[in-house]
Amino acid sequence: MAQRCTHFDGTVTPPRADRCEGCGSTFNLRVCTTCGHVGCCESQRGHNTAHAKASGHPVIKSLPLGEGHFTWCYICNTYVG
Repeated sequence: MAQRCTHFDGTVTPPRADRCEGCGSTFNLRVCTTCGHVGCCESQRGHNTAHAKASGHPVIKSLPLGEGHFTWCYICNTYVG
């Protein structure tokens, strides 16, 4: 169940790429809600997590955006809504 999160105000910057900016993958992508960086998930090379740690941007959304996507906060370590 999604939790409330003080790190996410509901604003989502549009994705700035159509593939992982770290490795070029087009599978299981995540977008940084702060800057639009696109990275792959942990089941691949974890470029979304690396971006969150390096940038301090804690919230990502799964791609594609729309029905069925999720929002995750690395600081809260939970799905948020």
